[in-house]
Amino acid sequence: MNTSVNNIYSEFYYNTSSNDSSITNFSYNNISESNINAINLVKSYSGLPFNWDSYNAIPPGKQAIQKAITFILWLSEFNIDVFFVAPTPNGEILVEIKKGNSNVEFEFSSDSEDSICASHEGDFMAEEVLNDTTQISYLKWLICSNGNCPPNL
Repeated sequence: MNTSVNNIYSEFYYNTSSNDSSITNFSYNNISESNINAINLVKSYSGLPFNWDSYNAIPPGKQAIQKAITFILWLSEFNIDVFFVAPTPNGEILVEIKKGNSNVEFEFSSDSEDSICASHEGDFMAEEVLNDTTQISYLKWLICSNGNCPPNL
């Protein structure tokens, strides 16, 4: 087990579909190196100051960071690796997953609804409010459009 993420086990995470807090029930043994790096990068965003991009960017809120980390841990349960993470100028956390020429971006916020956006070959496909239904639908579109999905997805 990578000891650099030991402190994530004791943190309190938020449900990705609401502002209600929840306790995660993940087994943390199967986190890929890519997802560990993504989690550590997301955690580092908590130290960003106001105007971190020199264009008046707002630092990400604690809740946005917690929701993004919880989501990455959830992806790990399905062996899905994060392709890219970044803070947005509006204080959100962007988590992107990719397969072939398609990608899905998840934006986690502290102050507004979370969102999900899909693109294929660089063309915008769709955008929705993130909830349990859209989360699963977009993941299935991306990783198992042929119907051969991981168990429990």
